[in-house]
Amino acid sequence: MGSSGLKPLSDLKVIDLSRVLAGPLCGQMLADMGADVIKIEAPTGDENRKWGPFDADGESCNFMSVNRGKRGITLNLKDDRGRALLYQLLEQADVLIISFLPKTAADLGVDPETLRKRFPRLIIASVTAFGAQGPLVDRPGYDSVVQAFSGIMAMTGERDGLPVRSGVSFIDMTTGVYAYGGILTALEGRRKTGEGDIVRVSLFETATGLLGYHAINWLEAGVLPRREGSGVWHLVPYQVFPCSDGEVLTGALNDATWQKLCAALERPDLAQDPTLASNTGRVEQRERVVAELNATFSERSVAFWSAQLEKFGVPIAPLNTVDATLQHAQTQANEMVIELTAQSGRPLRLLGSPFKLGSTQNYAEVPPPRLGEHTRQVLQERLGLPADEVERLVEEKVV
Repeated sequence: MGSSGLKPLSDLKVIDLSRVLAGPLCGQMLADMGADVIKIEAPTGDENRKWGPFDADGESCNFMSVNRGKRGITLNLKDDRGRALLYQLLEQADVLIISFLPKTAADLGVDPETLRKRFPRLIIASVTAFGAQGPLVDRPGYDSVVQAFSGIMAMTGERDGLPVRSGVSFIDMTTGVYAYGGILTALEGRRKTGEGDIVRVSLFETATGLLGYHAINWLEAGVLPRREGSGVWHLVPYQVFPCSDGEVLTGALNDATWQKLCAALERPDLAQDPTLASNTGRVEQRERVVAELNATFSERSVAFWSAQLEKFGVPIAPLNTVDATLQHAQTQANEMVIELTAQSGRPLRLLGSPFKLGSTQNYAEVPPPRLGEHTRQVLQERLGLPADEVERLVEEKVV
């Protein structure tokens, strides 16, 4: 960990109007680097708060995963007075993160085009499901929906089984990272021009971009990916193999590594077979190769094969469960589990930041806010509203 000195984004004021995962993760990354992030929720709260499991204090673990370091307030944007309070907050803000459907944003008066005219220095990050234009512009979508729509789910699963979703919401999370990068890029642009900008990201565009070489395989060679379970269709071997007490993932991504793998497995017969010397040959004989390796791996334990293949320089990993990963010494050494103090005073463990700066602490020490926890504080501190007026707004359910 670096020193706990001044963080690079400590002069940044952010309003986070987003919900669920992508936008809130972006806001959390900004807060980790020192930004003053105010999370604004409807009086009913971010829907993410209602998704279990829940911690010892009754708070959603899902919500807590993407909202540390923020102050939380509630505003009823369907009320003219609520929107007026938002606009006052935006007068002082550098960045706004929103995740409304375009039509909903326009109805509420918080669409990027309207706000861009009213607040010309504001960086507006708009997170949507399917993008800012096109026939699906106002269609809602979540991570799994976009995994299906984008073609990612079609290539995921066993060859003879149904497609399956990824176990993690990687499209949501990657979209949040793209939004973070877009915001920092736009801030650099504003530093040069004095003008704000609109950053547009969507789950669909993220997923399409993540198709990567699979997209080019089709665009340029007309080749569609197919499901291969834990393996990949164009490399053999490269997949999960059963051991006597668990599973490992390993493989040979080139012909030299194939020879090392055969040596580690003590299978000179496979190493000397000229039909298996190249990846092309192994792909053609996939079923035979996999059957031979399944039989060999199943004779020994995960620990034995891990040590054996590492000795020969062959990439290998045990199939860890989440608990095993989070308790691993490598996880601890890289500060990927951090400990804060919850509002109740108990220790609260969350995930650390995936990127680190050497000059500062790399996460915000403030726990995720409870619903409306800082409403009174923010309205009085930021907008200078007297306490009695704030209480009246609370009673009238404007906030």
